[in-house]
Amino acid sequence: MTIINTKTLSNQQIDAYNQNGYLILRNVLSSDETVELRGIVQQQVQHNSYPSSLKYPKAGKYTISGNKMAEPGLSTIVEHPTIVETVECLLNHQAYLTAYVAYLRTPGDKGSGAHCDYKRWRPVGSSMNWLFSIIPLTDFDLEYGPFLVAPGSHKLTQVIDQQTHISDLTRPDIAQLASFIDPELKAGDLLLANQHTWHKAPAGTSTQDRCGIFNKYCATNAPPAAGYYPYNNAALNALSDTGKRLIPICFDQSITTTRLLIDCLSGQESKFLLLYDKENDLWELPGGIGWEEEDLVGWDVGSRIGSLQVLVETQLGISIPWMSYIADMEREEGVCRVYGYLDQYDSFDSSIKGCNHYSWFTESQLQHMFGENSYVCRAICSWKRDDIIRGKGKACRQRKQQFD
Repeated sequence: MTIINTKTLSNQQIDAYNQNGYLILRNVLSSDETVELRGIVQQQVQHNSYPSSLKYPKAGKYTISGNKMAEPGLSTIVEHPTIVETVECLLNHQAYLTAYVAYLRTPGDKGSGAHCDYKRWRPVGSSMNWLFSIIPLTDFDLEYGPFLVAPGSHKLTQVIDQQTHISDLTRPDIAQLASFIDPELKAGDLLLANQHTWHKAPAGTSTQDRCGIFNKYCATNAPPAAGYYPYNNAALNALSDTGKRLIPICFDQSITTTRLLIDCLSGQESKFLLLYDKENDLWELPGGIGWEEEDLVGWDVGSRIGSLQVLVETQLGISIPWMSYIADMEREEGVCRVYGYLDQYDSFDSSIKGCNHYSWFTESQLQHMFGENSYVCRAICSWKRDDIIRGKGKACRQRKQQFD
């Protein structure tokens, strides 16, 4: 359904979005605005895009993403009032920017096949409540290459149990995909697409670049299960004082360590597993120095699930099938990214192998040991919040097992 641009969505517009999985507002950007922004993107891809091995104008897809929004002229689209107000209306919550992305496809690029962008292993796609904000900077037509959507395809995936602490989803039945349609997007239009809406982008025939902004926003109470993309202060400061609230996390340090809060339900009370570090004479959450799976995720950095699974299996001999982002904690050694895992069947003691230097502690015991302001106790406090909607994050190597 196509709607003429207004700042406040009607019930009809919201119903159309919920029914179709997408909504279009026409002429959100003026012709002058799209020409200016397209020129900036075309300039940036010549020296500042991903992948670095792709040299403009060679046929391919060029990406300007993440902290590169700090480049002059690129950040204003993030906090465009119409975009933000519409996004937050459809999310039914205040929003965070989870991904800044400008794509440019040069002539000869083959486009992309049908897919959905909910992905448990990516910071950009693992929230339980997020959406696309797509603005063509060229017409998305048969000449440049259309952007096709499958109406109602977002309904193929459903939350299994709304009452659980960690939400899970059903596997979509692709055989039920509706036929893809062309919403006939023009430069300056705005398309809002649900996280589970299937789409594809066939190649065009033009001898000119196809260009657009494909930002993603999540509800502030639905953090990506893989963890947020780490924005730096340059990106934050590129926004106005009002727009800064859209940035979920910000630090110039690297994420150096990653730790896992294992929550085991024993009766009605949780207990948490800690390892004893004999060398430093201290108790610590499982984990340690983390690393990226950069070869497989590219620009969408931040997830430490794969490295944390390896660390925990080395330390405890157990395989963690999923984990969910809790918070980033600044510590002496740098930023520590903390995840959580819920063992609701109290099964870990029998599973742990070759490790005799661990123990279980209640929250009150940990508060007594470390103090309420310690990173462990702050992580527990965040983990227990019942107003946060969490999903199951997985490692990139588990992408073929996205659904349990």
